[in-house]
Amino acid sequence: MELAVEEIARAGAMHVEPAFISGYVDFDEDIFTSANASKLRVAAETAGLRIKAISAHLDLSGRDAVDALSRRVAFAAGLGASFLITNAGPMRNRADVRRTIDAVLPRLEQADIALALENPGHGKDDLLGSARSGAGFIREIRSRHVCLNHDAGNVFTYSHEATQPAEDIAPAIDAVGHAHLKDLVSRDGGWAFCALGEGAVDYQKYWAALPSALPVSIEMPLRLVRPQRRDPQRRDTPVDITAIRSALQRSLHFVTMLDSKSNSAADPKCLVQTTQPSRD
Repeated sequence: MELAVEEIARAGAMHVEPAFISGYVDFDEDIFTSANASKLRVAAETAGLRIKAISAHLDLSGRDAVDALSRRVAFAAGLGASFLITNAGPMRNRADVRRTIDAVLPRLEQADIALALENPGHGKDDLLGSARSGAGFIREIRSRHVCLNHDAGNVFTYSHEATQPAEDIAPAIDAVGHAHLKDLVSRDGGWAFCALGEGAVDYQKYWAALPSALPVSIEMPLRLVRPQRRDPQRRDTPVDITAIRSALQRSLHFVTMLDSKSNSAADPKCLVQTTQPSRD
């Protein structure tokens, strides 16, 4: 993580989004302590980076979801983050997801952290299978501390290339508080993640659809592959650091170009999720 923070700062980013996602990195629940949050926050600040968001996924319909989510809220607060990003759960467990959120909502309000629910990139019958269905769920909660994290790349893969993210987000703009940008190349053998702007996701239309002040992060899970378009798999060997540096720099440049073409008044800023950037 320390090396990732250094590389992200070196690339010119201004924020970093730590990610604790099963399949991306190895971790257990013991990592979500105040001491670890303080250590990570200091590492980021020493590198000249701020932490505005953290991804720490779990199934909110699980038996221990209230305790697990509460730990993550405290950890996010220790980082100084404004957004805690997680998946929700299956549509069939909608009531359980709602009970978990209702139980933890006072903690979110006290810490002034928004729980940003992310649409999945694989599987089926998810509560957040589309932005429209996710927005309906968010609107029922009626809290500024619960919103959607719209993952553009996940829209493309969850729909098996049937839907581009600009089309998906259109009916749900009011419920979206944060977004993830990631790209992938589509081949006969499956999907492979790549630098932003070099894959099959249409970011020209998506960027035009986003509110100018919406916080976004560039996500580059370069070590993951989707053979035959199945669930993500982590390669046994790490990606070469020079390849990561190059892809990160190209992705940051791509976002800057998108922002300049949109003539946005917002100042482009960059987050990175152990390998992730963003604009405010």
